[in-house]
Amino acid sequence: MPGRSKRLVVVGAVLAAVLVAALGVLAVRSGDEEPAAPAAAAGVTRVRLGQADPANAPGQSLYLEQVTIAPGARLAEHFHQGTQVARVVSGVLTYNIVSGTAAVTYADGRTEEATGPAAIRLGPGATVTETAGLVHFGANDTGRPVVIELAALLERGAPMATTTGTGATGTELHLTANLESQARTLFTAGADGSVVYGWNRLGATSSLDGWPVKVDMLGDVAYTAGSGPFSGFITFSFADGSTLGVAMEGTTRASADTANASFAATLGVVAGTGRYATATGTGTFVGTRTAALGSAVAATFDLKLDGAK
Repeated sequence: MPGRSKRLVVVGAVLAAVLVAALGVLAVRSGDEEPAAPAAAAGVTRVRLGQADPANAPGQSLYLEQVTIAPGARLAEHFHQGTQVARVVSGVLTYNIVSGTAAVTYADGRTEEATGPAAIRLGPGATVTETAGLVHFGANDTGRPVVIELAALLERGAPMATTTGTGATGTELHLTANLESQARTLFTAGADGSVVYGWNRLGATSSLDGWPVKVDMLGDVAYTAGSGPFSGFITFSFADGSTLGVAMEGTTRASADTANASFAATLGVVAGTGRYATATGTGTFVGTRTAALGSAVAATFDLKLDGAK
C-alpha cells in the first residue's frame, strides 16, 4: 500500500464540501471496480447508498453506506485507508479503540478525543471520526440491532475496512526497539511557535529469534503543541539479507508540556526482498517518548504477513 504514505491533509475540507452534495447525488455506479469487501462478520450487513470519485480529491473515492450490526455481533479489528465519519442512527454501539485516537461527538454536543485502548458506548446521534492511524472495531452488546450511517473517503481501490491485529490472518512478526534519531530537519512556525513540521530519521537494532534486525524509520510530522499526524516508511533488514518495507500513517498525542508523547500508527506492507519478496500484510506501531521531540522512542511493531517464506 505505497499510497498510504501520501498526506491526507485535504480530507477534512473534502468531507465538509463533498458530503453535502453526496447525500443528494451519489448513486452506485454499474461497471465500476468496487473496493474489496471487508472480511465477512456474522450478523453484520452493509448497504451501499452511494459512491463517487471526487474531482477535488484525486486518487480517492467517497462512499456512503448503512451498516447494521445484529445483537451480539461484532466487526473484526480493522482500520481505514483514509478517513471515515460514522453516525449511530439507532441502538447502542460498543466502540472499541485498540490503538490511536478517535474524535467523538455525542448527541448532546459534547466532544471527546478518545485514545486507546478504550471502549465507549455510543447511542443514537453520536458520531465518530476515524483516521488512518486508528485501529478499532464496533460491537453490539445489546438485544437490539445497531444501525450506523457512514461516509468514507478512502484511497481508490482500498477495501472499506482493512483488517489487522486479531482481525487479520498470517504469520506474526513482533519486534521491539528503542529508536534513536539519526538525522532530522524540523521547522518551528506559528505566532506562538507551537507548530513544528519536518522529517525525522530514526534507527535501532532489534532481534528476531536471536538474530539482529535493523530498523530504519523515515517519518514526516506536522505537530501543533506536540500533537498531530505523522507518516512515512519503515524498513526492516534481517540477518539473512532479506528486507521488508512498510508504510505508516498515525497520530502523536503529547502531554500538556509536550515533554512526553505517545504514538500510534497503522502499517501496510509496501514490498520486500528475499524471504519477504512476495509478502503482503498489515500491522501496527505504538510507541512512547519521555523527552523532547527528536529524543528516543520506545517502539513496538506487530505485523500479520502472508506470502513470507
